[in-house]
Amino acid sequence: MTTFLDKTFTPRRGTIYPVASISLQPSDRNPPHLLLIDDDRALAQLVADYCEPHGFAVSMAATGEEGIYLIRQKSFFLIILDVMLPGIDGFEVLKRVRLHSKIPILMLTTRGAVRDRVQGLENGADDYLPKPFQPEELLARIHSILRRSYPTDNLAQLSVGDIDLNEAERSVMLEGQPVDLTGAEFHLLKLLMEQAGVPLSREELVLQIFGRDATSYDRSIDNLVSNLRKKLGAHLDGSDRIESIRNVGYVYVSRKP
Repeated sequence: MTTFLDKTFTPRRGTIYPVASISLQPSDRNPPHLLLIDDDRALAQLVADYCEPHGFAVSMAATGEEGIYLIRQKSFFLIILDVMLPGIDGFEVLKRVRLHSKIPILMLTTRGAVRDRVQGLENGADDYLPKPFQPEELLARIHSILRRSYPTDNLAQLSVGDIDLNEAERSVMLEGQPVDLTGAEFHLLKLLMEQAGVPLSREELVLQIFGRDATSYDRSIDNLVSNLRKKLGAHLDGSDRIESIRNVGYVYVSRKP
């Protein structure tokens, strides 16, 4: 079923709608519910018409304010968020959602707008998709994000040095203190910890995390690594936890706590 926020809804100017915490525990009884925030209603309807036969329910909002209002009212598996919106833009919506929720977010950006993609990933987006796009690619991105955000089996419990990662709880502890990570950051850290001491290529990481091939200008992994370094900090001796290997990729380097 497709739902669009009733046209009679008018957010009050200047009102900041808080975003409720959203459970990341899907129900097997209902189809995964997506929220698409995009002011292009024709495109939004096409996306909904394509996703619904593939087992998704889709709600739509044409502005950031409407989207935040819907997030307060319902639980969604994933948000598809356009950058260019009337009123508050997609980046502001992303920031407000990330204050209270880890719900997966896929950003829609203008093709070639590298700054938009970088800004989205730095602010906690799980992936991005440039416009125009093929619906098959959108569906593949949705499936990829949902697989890593809602794992169902072979859940990992990893301990490397002073970091403990629990995939079932989607938690990371650094010296016993919780670290708040986005879905993409969590997945990257898991991959690096699983192969601690072994360099992983950018191409492999992009494929594993985003489900697509890396391009020569793709900086998505570099941005995620930068975010992880900021959140995890360095080892006690000042060395990087995640080291860059020139012309290869990245490696997680363990130190004794």
